[in-house]
This record gives sequence, C-alpha cells and structure tokens, in this order.
Amino acid sequence: RFPLTEFMELKLYDLKFRYRGPRPAGGEVVIVAIDDASLREVGRWPWSREVLARLVARLKEAQARVIALDIIFAEREITAGVEAVRRLRQTLAATGLLTPQIAALVEQEEQRADVDRQLAQTIARGTPTVLGFYFRDVGGRAIGAEPRQFMGPKAIAAGTYNLVRLRDRQRRLPLLGARDAEVNLPEMTEAAAGSGYFNMVPDPDGSVRWLPMAIAYGPDIYAPLVLVTLRHYRGRPPLGITLGQGGVEEIRLGRQIIPVDRFGRFYLNFLGPPGAFPTYSAAAVLAGRLPPGALKDKIVLVGATAVGIYDLRVTPFSGLSPGIEIQATALDNILRRQFLQVPRLRDFPVAAVVLLLGVILGLALPRWSAAWGFALAAVLGLGYLGFNYFLFLQGWQLELFYPLAEIAGVYTGVTVLRFLAEEKARLRLKRAFQSYLAPAVVEEIIRHPERLRLGGERRELTILFCDIRGFTTLAETMEPEALVQVLHDFLNPMSEIIVNHGGTLDKYMGDAIMALFGAPLVMEDHAARACRTALQMVATLRRLDQDWEASGRPCLSLGVGLNTGVVAVGNMGSDRLFDYTAVGDNVNLASRLEGLNKFYGTEILISESCARALGEGFILQEVDLVQVKGKKQPLAVFELLGEGPPEPALAEFLAAYHEGLELFRSRQWDRSAEALARAARLKPQNPHVQRYLRLTEDFRAHPPGPDWQGVTVMAEK
Repeated sequence: RFPLTEFMELKLYDLKFRYRGPRPAGGEVVIVAIDDASLREVGRWPWSREVLARLVARLKEAQARVIALDIIFAEREITAGVEAVRRLRQTLAATGLLTPQIAALVEQEEQRADVDRQLAQTIARGTPTVLGFYFRDVGGRAIGAEPRQFMGPKAIAAGTYNLVRLRDRQRRLPLLGARDAEVNLPEMTEAAAGSGYFNMVPDPDGSVRWLPMAIAYGPDIYAPLVLVTLRHYRGRPPLGITLGQGGVEEIRLGRQIIPVDRFGRFYLNFLGPPGAFPTYSAAAVLAGRLPPGALKDKIVLVGATAVGIYDLRVTPFSGLSPGIEIQATALDNILRRQFLQVPRLRDFPVAAVVLLLGVILGLALPRWSAAWGFALAAVLGLGYLGFNYFLFLQGWQLELFYPLAEIAGVYTGVTVLRFLAEEKARLRLKRAFQSYLAPAVVEEIIRHPERLRLGGERRELTILFCDIRGFTTLAETMEPEALVQVLHDFLNPMSEIIVNHGGTLDKYMGDAIMALFGAPLVMEDHAARACRTALQMVATLRRLDQDWEASGRPCLSLGVGLNTGVVAVGNMGSDRLFDYTAVGDNVNLASRLEGLNKFYGTEILISESCARALGEGFILQEVDLVQVKGKKQPLAVFELLGEGPPEPALAEFLAAYHEGLELFRSRQWDRSAEALARAARLKPQNPHVQRYLRLTEDFRAHPPGPDWQGVTVMAEK
C-alpha cells in the first residue's frame, strides 16, 4: 500500500459518494449552530459562560432529549463582578472589617458572580448534557497486557467504556492512543451527564472519512462524544468493547453492535454536503424564536459553524464542512443503522478479487486476440465497478483502485508481452527469410504479414532448378577440400542472384539449387523474375569461368530449368522438423526441364506455361515437344536466349527457324528443309537447327507413320 495508490483509492471512495448523491437525514438529530448571525446578534466568540448557560437553559426548556456540547470549558472565566468581590474581600481583610458574617456574605456574592458555577448548575439540571473533550497527540499505539501507571486527569473518567473485554492478554493490540488530553473544568465534568472526546483523524489526503470509536489513554479505553450521547439518548445501556488478537472485535451500545474495523474506526456514511441536518441559529434559541416542538425529544448538538471559529473539515462532499455535522452524521448512521461497513480483514477480499481477476486475465488474454482481450478487460473492469458500487449502496465498502489497476496492469502487461513476442517473431522471421530472400522482400513481408500464409496453400509460382553439368566427374578428380571450395564459389554468387531478384532459396541439393518465385510473397511477375535470374546466372558463370581458367581451376557449365504452374507451398515436414518449400507435379516438371539441358545441349530451358507467363519481353527459341518420364501429355520446351527485343540477325534467324519447325511438324519436309537451311546460314552452330535438319533428311527417306506427332519421348529423367 503505497501512498500514491492509497491516495487514488481514497479519491475513488469519494467519487462513489458523489455519484450516489445526497440522502435525507433522519429526524432525531438537530444542530444548534453558533453561526455568523449569532455572532452579529450576541457578540464575538468566545461568549460569556453566562450566555452559554442561558443557551443551555433554553435548550432544556425546549425539551431536548439529550444535549451534546462540541465545546471545551478548559479554563475559568473571571468576570468583572468576581474581580470586584475579590478586591472587596481583600480590602475588608486589610482593614480588619472582615468578620465571619461579612465573609459569608462576600462568599455568597462571589458564587453568584461565578459564571462557571452558573453554567455547571445549568448543565446539571434537567435534560442530560454531555460535554466534549479533546485528546492530544493521537496516533498508533499498542495496549500491553500490563498497563502503565496512569497519571492523567480523573475528570474524563465518565468517558470510558463500561465493559472492556480482552480475549487475549498476551497479545499487543493495535489501537489509537493519546499522550495528553484537553479536558473541561472539574465542576463542569461533575455536573455533566457524561463526557466524550470529539477527535477526528483525517486520512493522509486531509479528508475525514471515519471517526475513532476507541482511544486508549493510560490504562483505560475512552468512547467518543457520539457514543456517550447515544447512550444517554437510549436510557444509559452499557457501552462495551471487545478486543481480540486482531484488534477491536466488537463495540456494543446495549444490544446494538456498532460496526468498526480492527483499529476501531467507524466509517461514515455521509449524507451530503453541509446543511444535511436541521440547523437552528444559537441566537434564535437565545431569543426564543424557535418553532414550537423543534427540539422536543431530539439529540441537540451545539457547536460553532461561523467562519473563523470552527474547525474546517474536508469530506467526500465538501472541502469546507463543519466538524459538528460530521458528529451529527455518525449519530444519524447509528440511529438509523445506515452503516458503511469495511470487511474486518481489510486486505483479504481485495487479495481474493485481485487473485481471481489475475487468474482470469492471465489465462484468457494470451489465448485471445487483442480485440477480444480488450473486450474481456473492459467487461471485467466495468463489471467489478458495477459490483463494487452495488455493494456500496448496500452499505459495504470494498476497495476499487487495486482491482481496477490490476485489470489495467495485467492487460497492459500482456499486451506489451504480446507486442514483444510479435516483435521477436518478426525478428526471427526476418533472420530466417534473409537467408534465402531478398531484403526488400523480407521487409515487405514484415510490413504486410497478412500476405504470408504458412502451412500449405495452392498458389501459382515459377520454380527454378539449376545444376552444374558434369559435377560427378569433377568430384572424382578433385580433393574434397578443393571440391568444397569450388562448390562454395559457385553456390554463393548464384544464391545472391536469386535473392536479389526476389526469389526464395528453397534448398541446396549438392551442386543443385531449387528456388521459388512468387512465394512466400505474392508476385505478379514471378515468371519474368525467374527468367532474369537464369540469364544472370549463366552470364555470371561465364565470367567466373574466365577467372577460374586463368587461375588453373576447372571451368563449369550450368543447366537451368524453369516451370510456371500451381503448386502447394508452405511449411512442409514433420512436427519436429519442417521446411518452407513447394511440392507438386509442376515442381517435378521444373526438375525434368533442368535435366533436359544435357540432351539438347542448352543452358536454360523453360516450359510452355512459363513462356506464356512471360509475354513479349524475352527472346525464346522453341526446342521441341517433349513427353518427359512420368508424363502422358507432351509439352513445348523453349530455350531462353535473352531479354528485350532481339537483334535483326537473331530475329531473322528465329523467324526462319520457327517457320521450318512448323513445316516440320506438318510433314512438309522439303519446305521445312529450305527454311531450316536459311536459319542454318545465319547460325550454323545452333544445335536445334542441325538436329531438325538431320531429322528432315531422315523423314524424307523414311517417312514416319500416320500416328507421328513430332513428340520426343524421354525414357529417362
């Protein structure tokens, strides 16, 4: 319980009163106020005891049941009459004229002039009158089993509890205690029906919210003015207090139990701002201007409310409230049993609520989405707020700040943890994908994670396979360490090219690479990106071969296969080990195309679907209609020659070649040979032209059967 949190709790406590609003007072308690009007009419404060005696007499004439004075008569009042009589006695004694008879007469006159005596006599007559006194240095203390020697005034003995019960004398019990007392004159106390303290102890923020119902002073425990007044109002039933191991267990006025906490604090159920009780001016009482029956059978509290002479108190309803109204509030609460009770084990219900809310939030929030988590926290907060206010209206005060602060704190904490976890996941995702994705692609995935769906989905993308030609033979002629270095020098630049074009490195398979374009991030131009990657890989390898040849290292050749189609892409594998990859027939086809490079003597082969996806931006030469192993339907295979518009010579070559290929497939052998011959004159080393020229010559001599469709069937992978 830190000061700041306690301050917030107290202010929320006040807000409940403000929200509840004022309530009417009962009719048993009336205030007679020494107000500003009284000071203007009677004179400045303090008034003469003679005036106060007349005021008390008027109250008794009005048939009040009990009168309680929130005023201390701690000092004697020496009037001019008393001084004159005393000087007369001294003069007579000095001149020798003070005979016993004259001394008796002088004593009689002095008593008549003694206003303290007059007030005491008035207090003693008729209606019971209760006086108030004040303890100094009130604070925490403990009652021991053996009380210390008490040297305080006996004048306040009438303010002690009649019955004090100690359940455990071996315990030191928490209770408010005092070191000194400001009491009334002995004759006033003896004349009064009883005495009670009117101390008020404010909370740390300066507001009065409770009254101490027991203060230890010396070996005795004293009762407040409120209880002593009620005792006489109800015919003087016994006033008892029970102390147990935890502090004050019970306070009784007759058969009625006064609810207090373990420290003896009575929480006030405030009725409203100042003016909640019927209040009459003391001047009106002195002048006899009271309405008939206004004070009959009432508890009359007499105290100051004039500005400058009364103790200003802060309450939940007002920052300027007379102390006499707080005393009246306590009386009204007890008389009408309109209590505001605090659980005796103050911390237990709060701890139970905090534990329950913590368990609910701790279990639910990490499993729910942010929106549902906020809704749950809001429902719990508003629900507890309503439940707390409902109990408050029923007379129970449960703390509000700590449970609400816990709801906010747990929700904020889980939200922060969720944010940190998501941030950690983003970093982990970024590090993972940066190994085989371009940085720009990784940043795009992080900015738009909704575009990344893991776990397997159907998507059209382009698959790239590349492989070193003759790697097996090369491996047989090189030391393992040198072979590893050659492999690293090949894979490293090829991987950089793939990542830089937005591709995803799927896996390394010895000297082979599998890459995906269009996953995990959707790309509309995935086929074009894959083709640019393949072209740059071939060009890069040619430059590397030049460097390696100059250093005496073996030169490498490359085969690349590209296919575009629908595959299943996502996290594939087992619960223990998985990988982000693509599976499906189109993946296998890309691998077959890469293998066909050896048969056709090419470097880059792409499928018909990939060629359609490219559009007009790349230079393609159709190679063949192929039925690869495991496939029943033939497909057109193209060699990728470059990007952009072809040079005039190349364009003429391709036109002649494709014309010859079309005539070849339509069995026009002579015309096909003429077109292919034109193409051969432009590029005599082109393997495809030479192949089809040979086939044309063969088919001229030995025409194929009627079921021939110009398809090459591959018996091997």
